[in-house]
Amino acid sequence: MVSPDAPRRSIPGMLGWVRRHGGGVRIRLTVIATVLVALALAAAGAIVLLLLHRSLMHNATNTTAAKTSDIAAAIAPHGVAGADLDGLLAPGGIDVIQIVDDRGAVIAADPAHRGYPPLAGGRPAPGHTEQVEDADFPNRDTDYRGTIRGVATPQGPVWVIAGIDEDPLDRTVITVAILLCVAFPVILLLVVAAVYWFVGRALRPVDSITARVGEISSSDLSQRVPMPPGSDEIAMLATTMNDMLSRLDESQRRQRQFVGDASHELRSPLTTLVGILDLARNTKEPIDIATVDDVLLPEAHRLQGLVDDLLTLARSDEQRLLVEPVDVDLDDVVSDEIRRAEPLLGVEPAVTIAAARVRGDRAALGRAIRNLIDNASRYNQGHISIHMSTDSATVSVAVSDDGPGIADADKERVLRRFVRLDDDRGRAAGAHATGTGLGLSIVDEIVRAHGGSVRVGDTPGGGATFTITLPRQHG
Repeated sequence: MVSPDAPRRSIPGMLGWVRRHGGGVRIRLTVIATVLVALALAAAGAIVLLLLHRSLMHNATNTTAAKTSDIAAAIAPHGVAGADLDGLLAPGGIDVIQIVDDRGAVIAADPAHRGYPPLAGGRPAPGHTEQVEDADFPNRDTDYRGTIRGVATPQGPVWVIAGIDEDPLDRTVITVAILLCVAFPVILLLVVAAVYWFVGRALRPVDSITARVGEISSSDLSQRVPMPPGSDEIAMLATTMNDMLSRLDESQRRQRQFVGDASHELRSPLTTLVGILDLARNTKEPIDIATVDDVLLPEAHRLQGLVDDLLTLARSDEQRLLVEPVDVDLDDVVSDEIRRAEPLLGVEPAVTIAAARVRGDRAALGRAIRNLIDNASRYNQGHISIHMSTDSATVSVAVSDDGPGIADADKERVLRRFVRLDDDRGRAAGAHATGTGLGLSIVDEIVRAHGGSVRVGDTPGGGATFTITLPRQHG
């Protein structure tokens, strides 16, 4: 049994086959358009032929009904013998006209069918009609379509039969069908040519975009695809491609800068370590403990911290900072980091803690708070403040110092990777400026991964304040 959904499934199936075997977009669209137009023409032709056939048959029925009505009006008052039927029995577009009495004998007929038996045997009541189809005379191949009308006359009831040959009507339908079969392929060919040409013209900008993209290499992402005129989907594609190339170009530029900066930062401690080891090997003398404590170990720790920072930034670039977010009590994280840092700060920080919960990674958030506290301890001149505040939607942690502060022009730049300020704030660190320029950028990456933001401001009375703001988790 054929499923009723089969016709609906056939078109998607055909489209799938075209996608798999139809070549390029231009060919596929042309094939699909050809199939759809062919189906539409076939449906339109069938409808036209059906309507034409029904119209011709309906007109034939109306014509015979009108003829029988005229004859009935003429013979009803005085009967067939008393009526002037010469004009009414003339064909006039009617092929068969007969008057049959109640014995089934033809008592009057058109000149061409005198002596013929009745065309049809229907006997409707006087005043009523009956339609006949495919009626014929014995031993004749002609089929007629017509009307039988019952008429009451003074001599008794009679029946008027009028019929029209169906063959000319059928030939008219066949002729129109032949004309459609000739015209529709021509129309289809014109549609195919037009679709193929217009699709090719519409896809010409895509060819230009494809050619330009093929010319762009990973070593040079400064090129852009040509922009077609207008604001259609192809123009949107070109705009999207150019935006993507801009992002890739910027990402590559930042990656190269990152690699260069990382290499530069790694070179300094490695040069120190390799230099001392080469000196010990050349002099054949062991390295003294003071050199280990004052030079080798600090440089190794610096190298270790730099590698850890680089790994953190690499995870942030791969969107892997938040491996498994959970509910975190941020006040506990801040308290733990303050307790960890207090022995190293050298000053008693002013602390304000507010209970707040966020959604995220506890270790990453602790790293961000730790970097801010370490930054403040590096630049403070006797005062550090750590202040938490909340509102209905967010929680903020502000870490302030009373150092030289940060110029307005550098407030955004200081959060970038490998940025060290060469102004008074940089010089204020003196010999303690062992940072790599990654701590604050790591804070920014962690906070943004948690859906928050970092703001750099001024401390009243002098100094810098770093404020992180995170979405608050209720419940």
